[in-house]
Amino acid sequence: ETKAAAQAKISKIATDIQNEANIETLVKAKGFEECVAVIAEDSVSVIVKAETLQANQAAQILAIVYETTGISPENISIINK
Repeated sequence: ETKAAAQAKISKIATDIQNEANIETLVKAKGFEECVAVIAEDSVSVIVKAETLQANQAAQILAIVYETTGISPENISIINK
């Protein structure tokens, strides 16, 4: 039972890492120079390199994260640096 739980946790971590990489690639494809995505439990933080963030850009990022992870937009934070 413990082994199965550990394997499930390892599988979730691997999936989260892959999803983070997918989010970063897709956000960069939208024109952002740099992007870092961090998935923690049921929330996601996305950090992008931008002086300002337009509403349509934020909406694109939210859509990418939601489509990739299924995490709802109220649990997604976008930070511009």
